[in-house]
Amino acid sequence: MTSSRVSIVSSVGPEVARNIRTDGMNRVVDSVEIEAEASGIIFAEEFAAIERLRDPAVQAVFVRPSRRPEWEERLGAVVESGAFRFERLTLPTARIEELPSILEASLPEEGLAFATRLALIDDIAVMADELRQLAGCNSVLLRVLVEAPTEICGFHIDTVGPGLPPFGLLKVYNGEATRYVLARDMPDMGRFYDYLGKRERLSAEWRAALQKEDAAAADRRRSSMLNLDEMLPFLRKGAKVYRTPPGAVVAFRHLDVRELWNLHPSGRTWLHCSPMSGTPRLVVNLSPANPRTARRR
Repeated sequence: MTSSRVSIVSSVGPEVARNIRTDGMNRVVDSVEIEAEASGIIFAEEFAAIERLRDPAVQAVFVRPSRRPEWEERLGAVVESGAFRFERLTLPTARIEELPSILEASLPEEGLAFATRLALIDDIAVMADELRQLAGCNSVLLRVLVEAPTEICGFHIDTVGPGLPPFGLLKVYNGEATRYVLARDMPDMGRFYDYLGKRERLSAEWRAALQKEDAAAADRRRSSMLNLDEMLPFLRKGAKVYRTPPGAVVAFRHLDVRELWNLHPSGRTWLHCSPMSGTPRLVVNLSPANPRTARRR
């Protein structure tokens, strides 16, 4: 049986994950324990822990409550059924205090119970306030989408505008979790940017071939693209790909856009990827939209 050198496992912090399923040709890992302190990944139950992202050795903090609220389960069900869907929203917010009213006006009501919709708006507002305290920003860029995963984008880096605080928040409310790799498993960012350049080119050519209805060319590009994703040549031999904990808020390092494509240290950002298939997911992404201001913490 053929196996690749990259396996996918769940992020479990101090616990042990068992009987974990993996994607494609990747090896199934029966159990794994992440050494959070040594990996640049912090697991917590309270938002106060995201302050640890200020430590240059930390790439991401996973905030996951001991028990997920019931409204998130109801939300996931209507998203996956297709009852709650909308075009991707990109909402710049001049003042974070305005975000609840902006969401009230922007999020559709159809398909979502009133109490669940209100809980979602409150949840996003809390995340925005936490980002303000972490990054010292008084406005945010909010992106909200309901989409099924696709193969368009592979592993990548999230960026912020020049001089903006290099932090952001991500939450996937349902469905397959986000994948990520550890900075210590990336010995050379040059190899990652080689992968990224090839991956983006193949993705663009694949979509162009599909648009032209050239099935043979599309199949060749897709095969090459997925081979890159299978091998992940920028990782050291034996490295793993991890899944974020279900329902966690991920506070993670972004990269100043001026440093993109440069040979910066791998620990300066969090390298991650959406799943390539699955049911529709509700994803919320928040990043700073203005320079630093005085922090409350």
